[in-house]
Amino acid sequence: MGHVKIIVEHDKIDYSGPLKVTDLLKLIGNFLWERGFDWKQDKDFEQNTPSGKSIEWEVSPWKWISDYARYIIRIRVLGYDILKTDAVDDGKKVKVDSGRVIIVIDGFVEYDLQHRWENKPILHFLRAVYDNFIFKAYTERFEHMLVNDINHLHTQIEKFLNIYNHYAVISRQGP
Repeated sequence: MGHVKIIVEHDKIDYSGPLKVTDLLKLIGNFLWERGFDWKQDKDFEQNTPSGKSIEWEVSPWKWISDYARYIIRIRVLGYDILKTDAVDDGKKVKVDSGRVIIVIDGFVEYDLQHRWENKPILHFLRAVYDNFIFKAYTERFEHMLVNDINHLHTQIEKFLNIYNHYAVISRQGP
């Protein structure tokens, strides 16, 4: 593993109320696909509890920028006390989920993917000089592009969750 630099740490979205969890996960997957990220699913847990369903969903998408660097984004969705509910939207009765959802997004840039600069201490020093002084304009551009992608994803998720703010919950079904 090369040199990993944390760019965005714990960008958090906390939401309580009605939503469709499957649509939220599809939104995240579609965003990653549109931006050209490859991804693997790290966790997909679901547990039924007396107060509702708890979920934990985590993915780690990555995108190759060059032979020397790549983006890594870790997206973690935690859901607590999720119950099926009936809600009213524009006078129509719809089935949605209701509960608390926490989304945590972290962003990393990984440099030196071929491990060429890790063999000797002098090469470690030269890599630091190279990244911080010679190649600085490129590394800063990589970091800004990653922050832009994460901010765009954050905005898309908030827009999605704002759709459900005007839903009026009628009844909740037990777990």
